[in-house]
This record gives sequence, C-alpha cells and structure tokens, in this order.
Amino acid sequence: MTIHPLNAPSLATLLSQEKPRERCLETGPACLSLRECLALILGSGPPGSGCLGLAHRILSRPGEGLDPTEEERAFFMGMESCGRSHLIEIRGLGPAGQARILAAMEIGRRYALFRTSHERVKRGRSSSDVGNSPARLALQALQRVSDRLRFESQEWFGFVPVHRTGEVGQLCLVEKGSRTHVNLDPVEIFARLLSLRPQGFFLFHNHPSGSPHPSQEDRQLSQQIDRVSRTFDIRLLGHWIVSPQEESWISPAAMC
Repeated sequence: MTIHPLNAPSLATLLSQEKPRERCLETGPACLSLRECLALILGSGPPGSGCLGLAHRILSRPGEGLDPTEEERAFFMGMESCGRSHLIEIRGLGPAGQARILAAMEIGRRYALFRTSHERVKRGRSSSDVGNSPARLALQALQRVSDRLRFESQEWFGFVPVHRTGEVGQLCLVEKGSRTHVNLDPVEIFARLLSLRPQGFFLFHNHPSGSPHPSQEDRQLSQQIDRVSRTFDIRLLGHWIVSPQEESWISPAAMC
C-alpha cells in the first residue's frame, strides 16, 4: 500500500512499539525500512505529515510507484549522481534536513571504505610467519612515528595498535609533558586500547634530549603496562623510544 505524504503517520501518533526509534533500539536498525531510517535522521517534518511523511516524499521523488527495493536503488543512484541537488526541490526539506541526509550518506561511505580496507587486509595476509613476524611488525609500527614527532621538544607517550586482522594501526598519542618527563596514567592507555580491541600494541615515547637509551623508569613502566595488558588478553609487543636521529627498543622478554 502506498502512503501519501499527507496521510503518513507522524511519530507522535504511533504506538510506542511501532515507532522507528524504539524498534531501532530494541530490535536493531536492520528492521527499519529506508523511509524509517530517513525519518530518524530528519527528526522532524512539516505539520500534518511529520518526518515519516517527509521521508516518503524524499523517496517518492525518484521512485514513485516502484517496488521498495527499486525505490531504494533510485534514491541511492540519485544521491550518488547529484548529491545535494537531488534534495533541493523537495517540498518541506530545508537546508538542515539536507545536511543531515548528506552527513548520513558520508558516514555510510566512510564505513564502506573501512570495511573494504579490512577485507583487503584479510585477503592480502600471507600465511607465512615471516609476513607477520614480531620484527616486521615492530618496524612497521616504527614507521608510524613522523619526523615532526621525533623532533618534538616535549616528551610524549603513545602506542601503535596491531589489529586482529594483522594490520598495524596508526600512532595514538596519549599524553604530552615537559622536556624531561611525562606524567602518564596507564588507565588512559587502556581506555583507548579497549575501544580498539586490538590483538597487541607497541608502546612509544620520545626522549627530546637526543639519547634514546631507556631509563629505569621506562623499564618499570613497560613492566607495569605489560602486567595489566595480560589481564585484558592484549599483548604488549614491545616499547620503542625515539629521538631525532636514533631509537632504542625494550623487548617483551625484557619486561618479564
């Protein structure tokens, strides 16, 4: 049955169990139609039709009378080829609503790139142990430190995650301090690590003095973080200390 925008129920008139927001939270977003997804993104609509009616109007513009699957295809094709101009002349859809839809499309695009990248990494992983040897991973992680950070006048501390796909992530800076030291709370490291859920990670910090030789405090901190990481089943793979010209290494064996 085709619902005319003027007769489309507003969110306020729907029973709680019929509201897209409640169904999305209780059952999951996969249960929603594209019209309902658009209604949630818009949040509001013109008097008399509401956001559901406005969402219907958006989909009807390119896909009037089409099967729901083909209606979705027509909408995405229009957005892909025309962008904002596909939305401009829809009655009741102002700049704020257009921006919300464009932002939602951009989130979807970036998530698709994220998934594609991870699938590519999975397909490209070598079955050879050499491809993901600790030494190779350590060198890949070291490449994540830019020259700018090597020459930083303040001491900083961070980590590079190794994801469960085997991909070496980017450097995450956790704290910056003075020229001679940085006050680090390990909780800050694990708050970020647990959000990424990697299989392992490398610690990094710099010595602005120029000598990358690890201090006793560096070794003790490495051991402390190693003990905590084991409780979360995340491997500390080593600790790099960098300076403008050199770097040094605290191996996992040295933390035991």
